[in-house]
Amino acid sequence: MGWGVLERLVYVSTASSRQDVTGQAAKIAEEAKSYNQDNGISGALVGHEGHFIHALEGEPSVLDRLLKRLEDDPRHYDLVLVDRWPVDDRLFDGWAMAGVAMDSGTRADLEALIADPTLSPRPLVESMRSRAVPHA
Repeated sequence: MGWGVLERLVYVSTASSRQDVTGQAAKIAEEAKSYNQDNGISGALVGHEGHFIHALEGEPSVLDRLLKRLEDDPRHYDLVLVDRWPVDDRLFDGWAMAGVAMDSGTRADLEALIADPTLSPRPLVESMRSRAVPHA
């Protein structure tokens, strides 16, 4: 199925339960897969240091609806939209919701973005894509 104009966005939120955010992210990703596939959404989700960092791609109106759903999700709060921009191609094509294999560089980039959401997330998104894995 072809999709129209594409955007990519990144948000950071605080997990409602700070216990095992990596496991929570995997569960959320599993629950999101069919919705994302049905709506042409691709991306990656990471749970780290009590926060969720999410990169999403799709049509603008679809992302708007998803953001509304995410804002109402009780599993997290303080959702901060870090950046949103038009893209020509998907980085996460074929990934309804990827996980990220962590390394020290990705960890440092995640921690920097959590500490300062005014930073550009674009290099982090590239890193997330290069380390994309299925959620365990």
